[in-house]
Amino acid sequence: MIDQLPEHRPLPDDVRLRARRRLAEGMDPAASNRTPALIAAGVSLLAAGAVFAGQALVGGSAELADPTVPHNGEFVGKDRAVVDHVERGTVNPDALARCVAAAKAHPPAAEWQAIATSRKNGTTLTAFRGPTGVFFCANTVTTTTISAPDPVKVEDGRLKVKVLFSTPTGAMAGLVSSDVKFLSLSRIADQGWNNTSPALVDGFFLAPSGFTKAENGTQALVNGQETVLRGVPKPTPSVTDRPLPPAARDTREAARFAECLKDRPVPDADQFWLGVTAKVSATDTIVLGRFGDVLVYCLDSGQRPLRGMLYEPDEMDEVHGRTIASTSAFYDFVRREDGASASSRLAAVGLVLDEKVASVTYTRPGAADVPASLANGTFVLVAPLIDRNPDARVVVRDASGAVLETIKP
Repeated sequence: MIDQLPEHRPLPDDVRLRARRRLAEGMDPAASNRTPALIAAGVSLLAAGAVFAGQALVGGSAELADPTVPHNGEFVGKDRAVVDHVERGTVNPDALARCVAAAKAHPPAAEWQAIATSRKNGTTLTAFRGPTGVFFCANTVTTTTISAPDPVKVEDGRLKVKVLFSTPTGAMAGLVSSDVKFLSLSRIADQGWNNTSPALVDGFFLAPSGFTKAENGTQALVNGQETVLRGVPKPTPSVTDRPLPPAARDTREAARFAECLKDRPVPDADQFWLGVTAKVSATDTIVLGRFGDVLVYCLDSGQRPLRGMLYEPDEMDEVHGRTIASTSAFYDFVRREDGASASSRLAAVGLVLDEKVASVTYTRPGAADVPASLANGTFVLVAPLIDRNPDARVVVRDASGAVLETIKP
């Protein structure tokens, strides 16, 4: 049964064709034509509650964020090996030890060959090859998940994708044919909120931060061509090999935050502490949480379900310095005459990276200073960032009022 899906708005045929053509051509990030760049930014928005994830259109307040455009992969020239922190032919010794401890029907560890490791949003995912086949191991702070060796090979032909592994918290991995240059995966029943663009490494795909319930129906966008994947396995059970006490959920705000983590690809969800809860308009409240250096962002507009999104410091570039890192979060979406929803209001949501930080303030000539709300290592700054005023600054201070750094948004 499908409930509360984002409103379906198919992209115009010319947009889809041009986007697919760019994908098939290898998504040259050096292209200078501005039109495809705007198409890319427009179709990579997240549905209903959108964080721009650092891809906001730069300009005046007339340029709106529209969260209702279906998202089926990132039509932007990002190197997924960089985004997903891929390292070839290696595995962290501690991660390897945990994988070995969780292994059951596997050859001796001396016979394991590490193909590549990919890390994102609190999950480290490694592909191995052994004498009895390929297998995958995913580590979070508290859990390890390892698949059984599988001698399967990808089918003959073009644009082939085979999912071999998934975890209860949404990590995914498998095989691709050698001609696959771009891959996006999405949950058929909810593409706008459940999608991932894996890294492609030596015939494997690795998505440490994917989506849950992939076995219920997954669609692939392969070099710009859509296909439904068959035989996606159920998640491999995880072993909690390094348990930690759960974060408190004993207040109304903490319980609401817990809703943001349900059916979301959030590893170690019980460990995330509630951060800032900031009412940013008459209808919208931004809810943040944190575990380690991973941020959970959630926009509560009074609708259910709530949807948490994960971000790490290196992908947050709205206001980013040595002491703080944040991404753009649009809110206050309104219905337009064409039936779509759009917003021209945004906040910066992010992490405090230096424990000395006591205040974060937006300032610009001729306007009142705007202080951020801070709590538990997170902050929300509701300021006119969308104006892109060239003289605007964000000033970070310690408890004595001394300036730690000044950042140009």
